[in-house]
Amino acid sequence: MRRRKIQGCAAAVLLIAAGGCGGSGTISTATRPSSSEVAVSVVSGSLNLSGGSTVGWSLPVRRRSLLERVRDELGPVSRADAATWTCTGGTLSPTFAGPSGDPYAFAPVSCDVTWTNEKTGSSDWSGTFTLNYGTSCDDSHAWVLNQAEGCSVTRTTPPGGNTRIITGPNGNTYAVTHDTHGAGTGWEASVNPAPTDGGVVITCGTGGCATGSGTLAINGSHLFGTVTLSGFAIKIWDHTVSTPGGPLVVSGSGTTRHLSGTVAVQHNLLRYTAVTTFNAVEYGEPSCCFPTGGSVTTTYQSGPLQGQGETLAFGSACGEAMLTVGGKTTSLTLLDCL
Repeated sequence: MRRRKIQGCAAAVLLIAAGGCGGSGTISTATRPSSSEVAVSVVSGSLNLSGGSTVGWSLPVRRRSLLERVRDELGPVSRADAATWTCTGGTLSPTFAGPSGDPYAFAPVSCDVTWTNEKTGSSDWSGTFTLNYGTSCDDSHAWVLNQAEGCSVTRTTPPGGNTRIITGPNGNTYAVTHDTHGAGTGWEASVNPAPTDGGVVITCGTGGCATGSGTLAINGSHLFGTVTLSGFAIKIWDHTVSTPGGPLVVSGSGTTRHLSGTVAVQHNLLRYTAVTTFNAVEYGEPSCCFPTGGSVTTTYQSGPLQGQGETLAFGSACGEAMLTVGGKTTSLTLLDCL
C-alpha cells in the first residue's frame, strides 16, 4: 500500500475527475486514444505481468494527459485541490513457485483518492489476470524478463475481460476493458493470421530473457472503452490488437529492455486498421510501466485514413510522450498499461 500527496492537475494522471457532461451533452473524440496509444498500452501491460514489477500507475508528470484532456468535459476538480492516494495490488497469488504453482492470479494496482475538498474517487480493476508458466520456466523468477531460456509465460483474462474502472467525484465512470479472447472481434477479415484467444505470450530465447533474448506475441486482445454519465453508458472506442506480422523482439538486460516489431490495431467502430511499428522502444525505468525512450510510428492501412500516419515519441520521464499527426505535435501523458 502506498500513500502520497499529489498537487492539482497532476492527480488526473490516474483518475478522471468525472463530474457532469459538457454543454453539448456529448463525449468528444478527446476520450478516444490514438492507434499508437492503444498498441503501447497492450505491449506495456504485457511487460509488467507479475509481482516483480509495478503495473497500472506511474508517477504524475507535468504534461497534459488523456484524462486531463477530457476532464473539462466531465467536470473538473479544482486545480488547487491536493489529493491523497491509497494504492494496493501488483501482487501474484499463490506465492510464486514456478510451473508447479500454475495458474497464478495477478492483481494489477488499484487506487482510491481523496481530495482536500473532501470529494473522492477511485481507479480499480474488476478482477485479475491469469498467468501460466511453461515447463521450461524456473521456480525463482516471477518476472518473466528474468527467466531462463525456453521459458514461456501466457497472460489471459477471464471471458469478457478485465476492466479498469475510473470513478469520479460525482459517481460517473470511465472504464477500459482488456479481453484476451479476441477471436472474431476484429472488423477486418483480411488481417492474417486472424486474432485468436491465445492470450499475450512472452517467450525467452537463447541465453534467456535475463540476457536480453525473447519475443512478445499478442495473439488477440479486444479492448473497449465506455463512459457512464448520470446512469447513461456509451461505448466510445473498440479495438482489436494482435501481432499478425510475428512476435515483437525483446532485447536488452538488467533493468532496460528494447522492443522492435509491429502491432496491428483494428478500429472496430470506425472501420479502419492501423499498423504500429516499435522502433527499439526502451523500457528503462523499473518503477514505470511505460516506455522511457524511442518511438512508435503508425500507418493507417485501410478506411478513411488510409495512407496517413502518426508518430508517438517517448520522453525519459515516466509516461511523457509527444504525438505527431499531420505535422502537428501534441504533448500527452500515457494512461493505461493493459
